[in-house]
Amino acid sequence: MNGTIRLTRQDADRLALMAEALVAQSRGIQKQLRTLDGMMKSALMFEATATPPDVVTIDSRIVIEDLHSGELKQIELVFPEEADPPAGRLSVLSAIGCAVLGHAVGDRVVVETDKGSLPLRIAALVYQPEASLMQG
Repeated sequence: MNGTIRLTRQDADRLALMAEALVAQSRGIQKQLRTLDGMMKSALMFEATATPPDVVTIDSRIVIEDLHSGELKQIELVFPEEADPPAGRLSVLSAIGCAVLGHAVGDRVVVETDKGSLPLRIAALVYQPEASLMQG
């Protein structure tokens, strides 16, 4: 057996499309990572027990309002490996996740998407793990 790899044209075309999609996805993730890095460098740090109860943290469940449509949507902010967007579990590396992390109820944020800017408001904080620690 020699080292020649054999592919069908159809498989090669599909693999090329997949590779292009991964490169595009990687660019989006790289942008979010840069945003997250900048946020972490400028953030005020709190111990879990001293975190203000209206601030969005990882594992928080919040209600966001689309300021264009008025639509309300509940989401949970999670680490990437726990993300399940159809179930409302958004990665902190997603555009929305990165935009809301560290903000408080009532704050307005702008999410940059492929389709343009999406202005959102954090309408409510349904659950924040740090606040539940203080109550428990």
